[in-house]
Amino acid sequence: MNNAVLNRAKIGNKVTVMGDSDTKFSSGKIVFPGEKLCVLEEFMPGEGTFEENGNVYSKLVGRVLYDFVSRKVLVIPLRKVVNIPKQGMVVYAVVSTTKDDVAFTKIFSAEKGIVFSGTFTGILHVSQISNNYVKVVTDAIKVGDIVKAKVLTPWNPFQLTTRGTKLGVIYAFCSKCGTPLVKRRTKLQCPHCGNVESRKISSDYMLSGGRRI
Repeated sequence: MNNAVLNRAKIGNKVTVMGDSDTKFSSGKIVFPGEKLCVLEEFMPGEGTFEENGNVYSKLVGRVLYDFVSRKVLVIPLRKVVNIPKQGMVVYAVVSTTKDDVAFTKIFSAEKGIVFSGTFTGILHVSQISNNYVKVVTDAIKVGDIVKAKVLTPWNPFQLTTRGTKLGVIYAFCSKCGTPLVKRRTKLQCPHCGNVESRKISSDYMLSGGRRI
């Protein structure tokens, strides 16, 4: 690491470059793996970054530094541990938006009580919902559902899968009245209005009840 560059100016935990008047490139911001920092025409990749298809990305969690003298961008690792989703991790997310072929989620925690340092986007493609064929996302998952999913990729937005017995919807609400749905056999039913709904249900679904359907 170029100490002369890092020592140009330090204000609290924020590292800046003296004389920099380009507000588009703000040094000191916390960035995450896979986050785009610039294009090659603007800055060359330095420590803690990588280049792909003419773009420069962060490869770790840290503070970004734009060096206007050497025209390099660097990412300085954070000393404090910051929890972010990792490839292979089983996480919990709430479904925020759906399209026919994809669901967008907000990942908020993981197994073993891990709480993340912020909210991360998870993308669940229709082909990754179940080992059985799912025609459209809303046949198996709806907005507001909480899902238990596995992370497939190491960057944000994270690709997810709910294939497998333990993965899938663990908490859902009635589409008609908003009451939490109860698992009964292979379906979910509203204990208030009796509405029956289908989901890709996890074996760890949080509410279960008798035979009523």
